[in-house]
Amino acid sequence: MRRVSTSEQGQSGLGLEAQQADIEIFAKANELEIIAAYFDIASGKGRLENRTEITKAMAHCKRERCTLIVSKVDKLSRNHAAVTALMERGFQFIAVQLGLNSDSFSTHLFSVLAERERKFISQRTKEALARKKARNEPLGNLISLPFAQSNGHKTMSTNADEFAQKFKEQITLYQSQEMSLRGMADALNKFNVKTYRGHDWKAQSVANLIKRLETI
Repeated sequence: MRRVSTSEQGQSGLGLEAQQADIEIFAKANELEIIAAYFDIASGKGRLENRTEITKAMAHCKRERCTLIVSKVDKLSRNHAAVTALMERGFQFIAVQLGLNSDSFSTHLFSVLAERERKFISQRTKEALARKKARNEPLGNLISLPFAQSNGHKTMSTNADEFAQKFKEQITLYQSQEMSLRGMADALNKFNVKTYRGHDWKAQSVANLIKRLETI
């Protein structure tokens, strides 16, 4: 299960793809089978019942008697009460950030921190808007298109770097074994992990990954 907030919707492909990579690598390392994938574009503060995709995912888990996997607790929800309710009902979920055998205390702790962070973000946003209003500054988004595009490219580059970093150890191992680019691509495809843009690996995409790793 993956989630991005509505404010992140413009970059949802990037955020969702990174979460999916985390989940796939974790599942492979722990010999877990992924039978379906769901994602929400929604705020993490609301009731889970109001989020269509997570409702579907939970119903699927109940029907197949399987476990829900999320990259981080806050991708499940930033509402501590909602997370606690799931745990009290005995609903099984795994957060990659906490590992396969995390205890309930750790889950509760990260859930509290996720809700606290949401409140801090909300408060900082309100304070920033209040300061702008006090200075009689416009509250709308007046960022020029070229600036917005430039900022978007920087964000994409940063996310691509973070995605590539996840493969550094594996690529280093392949290189030590003197594997060809084609061989590396085949090996990565066997892990059922997609490229940054969600495609199967090819020799050229591996070459692009290595080139990016050399620059970060």
